[in-house]
Amino acid sequence: MAPWERKGQQVREEPTMEKFTTKRTPATVPLPAGKQENNKRTLPLPLIMRGLLRADGLFVQRRRVRETLTQIDPAAAARRWSSAIARRVYHVPHPNSLWHIDGNMRLIRWGFVVHGAIDGKSRLITYLTCNTNNRASTVLTQFVKATCLYGLPSRVRSDHGGENSLIALFMNLVQGVERRSHITGESVHNQRIERLWRDVFLHVLQSFYNLFYTLEDSELLDPADDVHKTSLQIVFLPEIQKSLDQFRNGWNHHKIRTENNKTPVQIWTAGILTNMETNCRAINNVFGEDPYSTQTLEDALAQHGINNFPVYDDDVHFPAVVLEEPRINLSHQHQQNIMRTIEAIPDVTAKYQTCCREIADTLQNA
Repeated sequence: MAPWERKGQQVREEPTMEKFTTKRTPATVPLPAGKQENNKRTLPLPLIMRGLLRADGLFVQRRRVRETLTQIDPAAAARRWSSAIARRVYHVPHPNSLWHIDGNMRLIRWGFVVHGAIDGKSRLITYLTCNTNNRASTVLTQFVKATCLYGLPSRVRSDHGGENSLIALFMNLVQGVERRSHITGESVHNQRIERLWRDVFLHVLQSFYNLFYTLEDSELLDPADDVHKTSLQIVFLPEIQKSLDQFRNGWNHHKIRTENNKTPVQIWTAGILTNMETNCRAINNVFGEDPYSTQTLEDALAQHGINNFPVYDDDVHFPAVVLEEPRINLSHQHQQNIMRTIEAIPDVTAKYQTCCREIADTLQNA
């Protein structure tokens, strides 16, 4: 019996630990003295030797270089390979065994934060949304809606941010406390989502990042101005979310070389269908009643059997990164009038400037 299978327990608890394998490190040599201050890395000795040989016009296989260095000085070769580094090899048994969640703060200067989650097994992005606040209730809403579409994960991993406190409470209530339904740790160990943020910034956020700084350099944008920040959120929030949705759709259907060129959607679907007969939480939580219906947070929580959930944003006991929201309250009618005015403008910069003027006029006439 596996250690996670307890006697008398009907549902098998699948392991979510990351297996460790030992990989030997090659010999290294220091960089030149002038470069050591800016770069602490060292270069592998076989790489240096191959470079020297190539500089003399000799092209030798790496294997032969290593064998020759071992023959020349066996003791030094033994010392080089004696110190091994334990490298993490990621492993979870099934789709929905572990979701990685996090928030991206690259656009926080302008009042935007991106929240996302990715399935550890299949690399399927379950949600990727841009919001104008970092409240725990906002993050919980996105998470629960994703569970209504993809099923409830067996476990969730996040950092220690207070914005994840309600998800931790939700997971512990639904899945249980003693089984570590919500795992917290340093961001560097939340590797699936941290790696995803690199691609999200490169393909989505970087263009907005550069554009906002360009607007600041042109003195068209002041992040401390409430009118500018409100206009920025009205104009660019839908644009950012549209780009995130396109990226998510493309990511979930891109081929992964190390998975026999299968896409995350294919890996997730195949894993769920293949293990339908497996009695584990990760699979059993997928098949619910009408999982694709659009619901409010209360309806989604009720689907998991929770009717009275304490949705709050406690920044005192669970500190989180706080976004300063603009101190402008526009009525629904004023917002509709502004949207009708700017919706026909194709250029986003011109649309932003027009929105600023409309808000300023509305506040002046109020």
